[in-house]
Amino acid sequence: MSVGRASLLALSLCALGCAEQRYPGGPAFDPPVYAPYVQEPAYAYAAPPAGAWNFAGDGQGSWRAVAFAHSRIGLPYCWGGNGPRCYDCSGLTRAAWAFGGKAIPRTSEEQVGRLPSVPMNAVQPGDILWRPGHVGIYAGQGFVIAATHTGDFVRYQRADRFVRAVRP
Repeated sequence: MSVGRASLLALSLCALGCAEQRYPGGPAFDPPVYAPYVQEPAYAYAAPPAGAWNFAGDGQGSWRAVAFAHSRIGLPYCWGGNGPRCYDCSGLTRAAWAFGGKAIPRTSEEQVGRLPSVPMNAVQPGDILWRPGHVGIYAGQGFVIAATHTGDFVRYQRADRFVRAVRP
């Protein structure tokens, strides 16, 4: 199944009832399950792309970090958010890796500056991908899980705009 077909399938499934999904905190905190990313519609994914989970974890928490980030899909972005009801990009990566068993710095700049670099052609699920002012958890198959900006939510995004990678 192509990525476009996977997105269409996810949207179709949401139309059949996943909008009824509830999150801790009640209706005031219920995020949209699917909303288009207005600036770049091709980057909005509410469900994992086909094949995104086909990887072998490294035994050091990367699979737990990806699973944690995936479990937060649909929660709203909030500036400075560390969870559990909303996240900003670096708050999500930090919380995901805390769940994976490793403490990492709080901000995107600290994360990319202090963690060991990984060549972009060698990224693995769980790695943190960076572009100026933004980070996300690499989930595989060319996608990250991230929270981008006010009005958005935690979701899958294409990884092709990220320029550096680090591995906790």
